[in-house]
Amino acid sequence: MRIPFIKAQGAGNDFIIIDKYVGKIEKSKSLIKSLCSRKQGIGCDQLILIKKKTSFYEIVYFNSDGSKAQNCGNGLRCVYKYLVENKKKKNPIIKTKNFTHQGRKIKKLYEINVGDVSVDWNLIPLTKNINTQDIKFKNIKIPGLIRIMSATIGNPHCIVLVKKLNNIKIADLGPKLQRHVLFKNQANITFVEKNSDSKITVEFWERGVGHTLACGSGTCATAYVLYKNRYTKNKLEIKTETSKLYTSIKNKSVLLAGPAELVFQGVIKINE
Repeated sequence: MRIPFIKAQGAGNDFIIIDKYVGKIEKSKSLIKSLCSRKQGIGCDQLILIKKKTSFYEIVYFNSDGSKAQNCGNGLRCVYKYLVENKKKKNPIIKTKNFTHQGRKIKKLYEINVGDVSVDWNLIPLTKNINTQDIKFKNIKIPGLIRIMSATIGNPHCIVLVKKLNNIKIADLGPKLQRHVLFKNQANITFVEKNSDSKITVEFWERGVGHTLACGSGTCATAYVLYKNRYTKNKLEIKTETSKLYTSIKNKSVLLAGPAELVFQGVIKINE
């Protein structure tokens, strides 16, 4: 089986995009892990499969460990660019498990609605009913901790607001928080430092992937809870490790703008 693919990246968050043989691929966790492997396959943070429907495109996400993800803001921008520029589709409608997404190009950037954020403990989901906007972890010491919050935008997120990011050892704290018993399905972790009312700096640890250079849904969840808890304004500039992203909040919905690059395309041969 010869599988055509696109390698894409948004703010350093990298993806494989495939729209052929998706039925066979999504049934094989070993194949997904092989494609995502940086040593044995193409390599990526997430694999994105596109299914053409009558009036929209359904997309399914897989983390590099073969597990499913429910949303990905950086991946959405890359898929939108692929459909518009490579497939020549005008105003394509994209659907994921929980949301319908539409995008647009703004100069050199791409913007897309990532979805609605919820801070309901049962929807995130947490294992017990607590205040999701002021979480305490007694046995995990976080240098310069200001506040821990949680939210979902399809994926579960834990947002850790700290005084200084350079004091955070992400490879140590990330896995501890990700797998904490409070998170029923584990969680993506954002460590965030507030620079001003309209600017923040972030670092990410994602379930099923590990340390990533960016996380689109994490960026949106972070922007929302910081605004909800009156730390920042409803429009933010977010500095990631290698790029900048921009969020805009309207009610519970978050728009995410940033770069989207189709790096290269190719064909990989898989033994059936």
